[in-house]
Amino acid sequence: MIRKNVSMEDAYLQKLRPFLDENNGNLSAAIRDAIALADAALKGHDSIEDAMEQLSGGQNYPAIRNSLIESGECVLMSQLAAKWLIEKTDGILVEDEIVSELFNSYHIKTVPELVEYLNTRSRNLGWGLEVSTMHSEADKTEVIVLEGGDPSFRAFIAEEISIFLGLYLDLDISFIHRKSNSVRIYLKEYFSTGKEIPPGIRKHFGTLDYTFKEIKSRPDFWISLVERYRMHRYQRVNLNMEVFEAFLSEEVPDVTSFFEASAGKPIKEISLCELIVICRKLSSVTQLVSDVERVLVEGKMTVKIRHPYSSEKAVIKLIELFSKVFRAAGYLFGVKTVSNLIILEFEEKC
Repeated sequence: MIRKNVSMEDAYLQKLRPFLDENNGNLSAAIRDAIALADAALKGHDSIEDAMEQLSGGQNYPAIRNSLIESGECVLMSQLAAKWLIEKTDGILVEDEIVSELFNSYHIKTVPELVEYLNTRSRNLGWGLEVSTMHSEADKTEVIVLEGGDPSFRAFIAEEISIFLGLYLDLDISFIHRKSNSVRIYLKEYFSTGKEIPPGIRKHFGTLDYTFKEIKSRPDFWISLVERYRMHRYQRVNLNMEVFEAFLSEEVPDVTSFFEASAGKPIKEISLCELIVICRKLSSVTQLVSDVERVLVEGKMTVKIRHPYSSEKAVIKLIELFSKVFRAAGYLFGVKTVSNLIILEFEEKC
């Protein structure tokens, strides 16, 4: 038997009142019961604070984690496996159902409510993320900031946040700033007529979304095509059927529609610099030529088109193809050819 003097304020003595009543006022017996209860409460908890939060009705990470696993709603996965899964699906938009599973659109109506919910969720599930908002003075927009946690998981949550904002809060993404320990999402207003992904979100998070869906819809075709391009080291030409038909008929096809679709305006309204940029895009998409380079000399523009063709007849048709576009846009130029190079020298200043 060890006897010690115990100093105790009245507030703590009052907390022992139920134990005192149970033991007919015997303080030693009351303290023994309190110690036994504390010992039982601390089992399964890492600290006194965790135990107190659980007993007071709060929820903590271990308890929530265990309940989610036991119910089958979640599975335990290593961080390495989760990181691989997230990184390998980068560029493919998260499905609406996954977003709705994380965010309840009936309970979250504003950005502050979203931030508060995410911080609570992060604390309860051990994400290690801290979410806040700031105001960008540069472009007068609101910014959501995600800090901490695993970088891959942080990017995944940033995507889910953005899709939720686009679908339910009429907001789009103007810019994403990714740093080693944070992601900043710059918001802008966007009003859609239906449940569609805003263009800014698709640009920053869904660059491969349409591509992946097309591959999934016709896997045999796309797998075969990719294999062909790989085998031939991309020395293949990809043309629309009407363009190919024109070549078969020994005519020069009209590709101005491609330029108009790319620029979003009639050919006459496309500037010379825009035309050259679209020419480079055309060469990249079709592999019709090897490269398109622009050179500015004394304010005048020169375009150098590199190609792999040895047939003089093929080169002449290639010159006619590009000339047709620039003439349709109203530009005057001279043409020179040197080996595998076509040079267009424009008369007007850029």
